[in-house]
Amino acid sequence: MSSENPIVVQLDSHVEISQGDNYPMAFHALDRLLPYAEPGVQVNGVPGLRIAAIRRDDLHLTLVNTNSRLLLRGITGTRWSTYLDQRWKSLDADGYPPLWKAPTLTTHEHDDADSCRLVRKTELDMQWLGSGLLRRIALFHTSSSAYSTRSWITDDEWIFELDTRNDVRLDHDTLLSRLTDPVWGLPLRVSSHHCTCDDSPLPDSRYTRQCTYHLVNSQGLPCGMQIRFRSGPAVYADDSTREELVRLGADSGWLDRVLPENGNVSDEGADR
Repeated sequence: MSSENPIVVQLDSHVEISQGDNYPMAFHALDRLLPYAEPGVQVNGVPGLRIAAIRRDDLHLTLVNTNSRLLLRGITGTRWSTYLDQRWKSLDADGYPPLWKAPTLTTHEHDDADSCRLVRKTELDMQWLGSGLLRRIALFHTSSSAYSTRSWITDDEWIFELDTRNDVRLDHDTLLSRLTDPVWGLPLRVSSHHCTCDDSPLPDSRYTRQCTYHLVNSQGLPCGMQIRFRSGPAVYADDSTREELVRLGADSGWLDRVLPENGNVSDEGADR
């Protein structure tokens, strides 16, 4: 993601927190990404991440000592400067030093790298995977039947858990084929898998079925992916979820495909 050819990530308008309040997605991004220190404990956010520029609705991010550039594109009128100022003051008041204005790596970031060597090494080993997935991030909502996608890192695997409602046809082949495509995909191959699609029907509609795929780098680089395709009751989505997503501006075509109303899904929607 060089400055000449940066990656652009389009942010949704906002999310809705548990109290029902709107939480700007731009602020949520800053909350998760910008580095700050818990003195004597760790650095939260992305160590070395810095702000290169703010241009209209785009926040330009870079890494110390690189020419990398990632653009977070907010909705029209996104108040990046205001959000940054609020975030800085909040952290400073709580005793957590913000780090994103330092021109070089801070002492906190150096100490964090020294004390969390294995964690930081894994992050470096996974750079090829993270960079490639970022460039193909749209695949997770255009090429799967999942209404919910979560991910986390354990040891040398980046684990993704995708949930499909049990009245929607589970489709994992489309996403896998596009991720491993020899031209447009990543250098990945399936090393092992356990598929339950042809198993006997589950005895209870409350149960969840899971197909698990492990993918490794086809060129021998370290680290890989584990994708869990789950099918069952809407564990992470209650009956009001579709209405909430409509209110938040979710695409209606995507909703019809992954969270059909009244449990009805068209043949066209099932094949997308």
